Amino acid sequence: MKIAALMLALTLGQSFPPYVRSHVEERDPSTQCLFWTVPKIAWYQSSAGNPRTQPAGTEFDAVRRSFQRWQAIFSQCGNLSFEEGGLVDEREVGYLPNGENRNLVLFRTKRCMDVAPENAECWEDQSCNNTYDCWGHKKGVDDRLTIAVTFTTYDTNSGIIYDSDIELNAVNYHFTTMDSPVCMPPLITTDCVSTDIQNTMTHEIGHLIGLDHTDDRLAESTMRPSAQTGELTKRTIDSGSASYVCAAYPQGKPSQACIHPVTPPELGPKAAGCAAAGAQAWLPALVGWALLLARRRGGARS
Repeated sequence: MKIAALMLALTLGQSFPPYVRSHVEERDPSTQCLFWTVPKIAWYQSSAGNPRTQPAGTEFDAVRRSFQRWQAIFSQCGNLSFEEGGLVDEREVGYLPNGENRNLVLFRTKRCMDVAPENAECWEDQSCNNTYDCWGHKKGVDDRLTIAVTFTTYDTNSGIIYDSDIELNAVNYHFTTMDSPVCMPPLITTDCVSTDIQNTMTHEIGHLIGLDHTDDRLAESTMRPSAQTGELTKRTIDSGSASYVCAAYPQGKPSQACIHPVTPPELGPKAAGCAAAGAQAWLPALVGWALLLARRRGGARS
C-alpha cells in the first residue's frame, strides 16, 4: 500500500512544460530551436478560400482573427508583428530559393490519391500537393485524420525560419466559423460547429512561430496535438503558449535561440530577410506538423 501510495503521489505531482519549442532535429532539445529573426512576418491567404465553409465566405475573417490573437500577445511583450499581405492566386507551399516566397494559408479541396497518377514522380519528393493542388503528401498514407499541417522551411545550422505555410484539409473536414451549437457526428449540418477554422488556425500559427506540440494531457493548451468535432478552446491562447512569445521574442531584444545564437553576418540570396552565410552555408530543411482529429471514446469526448 505504501508503494502504491508513493506511485500515486509521483503521478499526481508530475508536471509538464507550459510550451515546447520546435528544434532542428524533431523533439531533440540538444539541437537548435527554430525561430524568426525578422521584425515583421507577412502572411497571405489563397483567394480561392474554401467553397464549403459555413457560413459561406467567412473563412477569410476567421483566419485573420487567428493572427490577430497572436498579434495581441506580440504587441504586449514580443519583438515582431504580423502583416496581412492580402489575397493571392498562389497555390504552392514550400520555399523557393530563387523565387518570391509568401507565408501562405490555403484550403485543399481534392485528394492527391484521386487526382495524381500512381506512377507520378511527385510521389517521390512528396510534392503532389503542389503539382496537383491536392491534399496528401505520401503515397499510400491515409491522412484523413489530419485536419491541417504547417510546413516550415528553416536553416539547419542556425534554426532561423525562412518560410512557413499552412494547409487545411477541406477534403475530409467540414470547416465552420460559427460559435454554437456543436455538430453531433455523424450528422454534420450547415448550422453547427464542426471543425472550427479559428480553432485550427490559432494552433497552426503557433507552429509557424516556432512552437511544437505540448503533451496531449495539457488539455487547455493551444498546442495540444489533437482537436475534436466542435472544439473552440484553441481560439483562446493559453498562458503557457503566450509565455513563449515573451521568452523567445522578447520586446526590444533579439529573438532567442535555445543553445547559442548562430546568426552569420551575411544574407544568402532570397533568404526572406534572414541571416545566412551565403549559398553554400545555407542548408534548408522542411518540417511539417499535423493537427489530428481527437476520437470520441466510450461515448465521452477525448
